Formats: sequence, structure tokens, C-alpha cells
Amino acid sequence: MSRAGLPVDKSSAYAYTDRAGTIHMPFDEAVELARRFCAAEPAVILASIEATEQEWAREAALPGAKHMVSLLNEFRSSWALLRQWAGQDAAIAQRDTEIRRLERLVWDAVYALQKAGLDKESARLRRPIERSNS
Repeated sequence: MSRAGLPVDKSSAYAYTDRAGTIHMPFDEAVELARRFCAAEPAVILASIEATEQEWAREAALPGAKHMVSLLNEFRSSWALLRQWAGQDAAIAQRDTEIRRLERLVWDAVYALQKAGLDKESARLRRPIERSNS
């Protein structure tokens, strides 16, 4: 709870810890804890999801592992929700914006090099950009 930014000493009247040390809490509190933790520790969540999804996908491709396909399909919606809570959608949008900004800078450099008569250098910069956009 402290890593999620929630007060540790404040809990619901319905939350309790059993003899085995497992904490039980109402569903809405558990969801709020999960949301806050995903937002506070996105790298932990995303790394775990990616590793599990890749491992299960490899197993699903093996002969006789059809059960893994249904397991993957069952968990994909949960993983999508966790990715959303971890801000991956926003991070991807921010990354794409930065890529476009850098691409514009490279095109500006290409045009400046051409204007300066440095066609060989401008072509060297232009080729990788044109390949990545096609």
C-alpha cells in the first residue's frame, strides 16, 4: 500500500488479515490498490506482463499445448487493463510524438545539407527515414 501511495494505517472495517498472514479486503479497495500500484510502479507491472505473455505464447506454439491458447486469450483482457492503468497507452503516444519531432529535425538537416551542396551527406540521412516510412 505504501508503494501505491495509499495510507498503510487506514483500512476498511471489512479488511482483515487471516492466520496465514493473507490480507483480505473488499473488492473496490483491492481494485483501487491495483490501479494505484500500476500507476506508481509501471515498469514492474509491464515487465511482468510482457515476460508472462511471451512465455505463454512460446508454450502455446508447442505441439499439444492448445490449452495455453485459451489461457492466453483469457488473460489478454486483464493485461490490457493493467497496461492501461500503468499508463502504457499514454507512454506510447508520447513516444510516437517524440519520434515524429526527431524525424522532422532529421528532415530539416537533410534540406539544410542539400542547400549547402552536400548531396551525398543528405542522401545518407534521407535513405533510412524513407525506408522506415515505407
